[in-house]
Amino acid sequence: MKAKVNKVTIQIVQDDILSLLVDTVVTVTDTNLTLHPALAAKAGALVQQACNAIGWCDIGEAVITDAGNMPISKIIHAVGPRWGEGSERGKLANVTLQSLRLAEQNRLKSIAIPAISTGILGYPIENCAKTILTQIIDFTFEDPRHVKTIIVCLDSSTAYHIFKAEFLSQIDDLKEAGDGKVSV
Repeated sequence: MKAKVNKVTIQIVQDDILSLLVDTVVTVTDTNLTLHPALAAKAGALVQQACNAIGWCDIGEAVITDAGNMPISKIIHAVGPRWGEGSERGKLANVTLQSLRLAEQNRLKSIAIPAISTGILGYPIENCAKTILTQIIDFTFEDPRHVKTIIVCLDSSTAYHIFKAEFLSQIDDLKEAGDGKVSV
């Protein structure tokens, strides 16, 4: 599923985020910036060292590092909220928008974002889809100069279908309201 909103192509895919050919990927981490073992194996020790040097990232925030051994430019480390901790929607919205802005500030053209906070953090996938896609679409109205492609990368067919349905709904709402330039 792909659509262009304003000057940014937004795509929903089901894939392994670490296999995508993009400039940067968003990876979910904890406040101590611990790399997921699969990411650590692909990126190498220098990325964990860079995270250790940063030291800490608050929930709902994100930081950026080089990508180490990966064939991409940067890795954005996002600390998503745990469902039930309070202010989850605001924290998820903030970390999504902050990740997009970090990509823009670092002049990156393409970014892949997962369903942040779902899975072990317990965030409901439907709520996650609505929150993340709203932030992505809102970001396109900031008229980014560098980010041209945003891929929402999902690891299950269930998540893919939920995000696709929410994306189609938000695209229809934009068309109906006459907001922005939308093409599917």
